[in-house]
Formats: sequence, C-alpha cells, structure tokens
Amino acid sequence: MLDLHSYIRNNSHYKKLTIDDLLFVEYKCVYEETRAGIWSDTNYFVFVTSGKKMWKSIYNEYVVETGDSLFVKKGANLVHQYFEEDYCALMIFIPDDFIKKFMARFTEVVHISSEDISELDSVIRIQLDEYLESYVNSLAYFLEAELVPDKNLLVHKLEELLLNIFTRPLHKNVAKYLHSLSKDQSTQLRQVMEDNFAFNLKLEEFAKLCNMSLSSFKRMFNSVYNTSPGKWLTQKRLDLAAHLLLTSDKTVGQIAFESGFEEPSSFIRVFKQKLNCTPLQYRSVRA
Repeated sequence: MLDLHSYIRNNSHYKKLTIDDLLFVEYKCVYEETRAGIWSDTNYFVFVTSGKKMWKSIYNEYVVETGDSLFVKKGANLVHQYFEEDYCALMIFIPDDFIKKFMARFTEVVHISSEDISELDSVIRIQLDEYLESYVNSLAYFLEAELVPDKNLLVHKLEELLLNIFTRPLHKNVAKYLHSLSKDQSTQLRQVMEDNFAFNLKLEEFAKLCNMSLSSFKRMFNSVYNTSPGKWLTQKRLDLAAHLLLTSDKTVGQIAFESGFEEPSSFIRVFKQKLNCTPLQYRSVRA
C-alpha cells in the first residue's frame, strides 16, 4: 500500500508547507491507477477543489467532488480515481501529538467526551460551512504565495481549523474522534484494528498507527484480544470475505483485495484450510 503521508512529504511535485510533522499540501493526482490502496500514520483533512475521487473504508464508500470535504483517520483506505476532470485537493496532515497539545492548551473549549465512538467510520464527511470555506480560501492563498508564511502563523492556522472543529456542532463527529486520541493505548489499539483489519498492512505499520514499537504492540494486542495479531487478522479477514461472498456479486479477486489478502491464490488457500471449501463453493452452497 502507498504510504500517502510520506509519499507527499518527499515528493517535490506538490506545493506544500511543512512545520516539523505538520503538512499542508495542494494535492494533484499524478499517478494513473484507477484503484489503489493507501495508508497514512497521520490523520488528515481533505478539501476537494476540483475533480472527483472515492475513499473506501471497510464497509462504506465516500465519493467526493468539487466543494466536498472529508476527515480521514490515520490508517488505510482504498481509493478510486475518476478521470473525467483533474483531481485536486487541499490536504492537511495533523499528527496525534499536535492534537493532544492543542486539547491541553484549549481546555476551555475542548470538553473530553466519554461517548462511544465505535460507530464512527474511518472516513467522516465534513459539511463545509462559511467558516471552513473562508479557511480553505486562506489556506489556498498561503500555498500560492511566493514567500513562505511565518511558522507561527501556520501553527495558528492549524489551531484555527481545530477550534472550528471543536466549537461548531456541525463537526461533532470529528471532534468526538479527536477526543478519543487522549484515551488509553488499549482503547486506541482496538480502534485502529477494527478500522483497518481488512487492509494489507504490515504488523510494523499497525504498530506505528498505535504509536508503539512492534514488541509493545504485540504484547498489548495479546493482552487485549488474547491471541496473536496474525491469527486475529486472518480470522477477521475471512469473516469479512465470507460476508462479501454471500451479500455481493463481487469476484473472488475483488473480495480477496477488499478483505486484505495479498493475492487471490493465498486467499483461496487460507479460505479452504479454514472452511474446508473454496470461496466459490461456499457461495454456491450458502446462496
């Protein structure tokens, strides 16, 4: 899968502004794959300025066009590129540490929520109200300016965005998720795994999403789920694949890809080992 954050950060093609781990960018699609897997170890906002694109979480699809906005949790997604018009978006990547420091600094407007966020998908639509519209316009100006804006000004611009998110009821779902970043590591591990089990990520990448070393991730995973990451991922992916076989007309190759298996052949082999039949046999018998 493409590491989107690193790819953009290290690619000179894009207009971008960076401050430590913060990244503001005017993203124009330069690769021609119709469908691709991407992941980012950093949460990000997407403000579409032209074109059309689709983000897919495990269970839902989010098509965005000019004027639409998304918040995408750190983690993985499938994306589908449409080529009727060049796709362009302003994107802001915000690491967890910045968000936590912001919440500690602005405690008077950030009220830590105990609400359950399990119903929140890994992609959240954002309604672009007049405040965010003006914000996007000002960000576009900074990215087009010949002189690099002062570092402190850019930090304030990011704080302005987060203040909009935390103080406007329209954006309560994003705010609820950002609140959750202050919860204990085991809760965050569960959230990361449930949002991303169907994507072909390495264990090192899951650990990075949890802000842990690989050894710490494995220890905590075992204490949370009472099994190893590999066994848990295989079972979750097989459960999803079985569900898709019975509820969709997708091909075995499509289902393998959308369930996190690297190759259709490996999917068929594992499926047969666990369920004693091939995916197509399972579909025909259970249909």
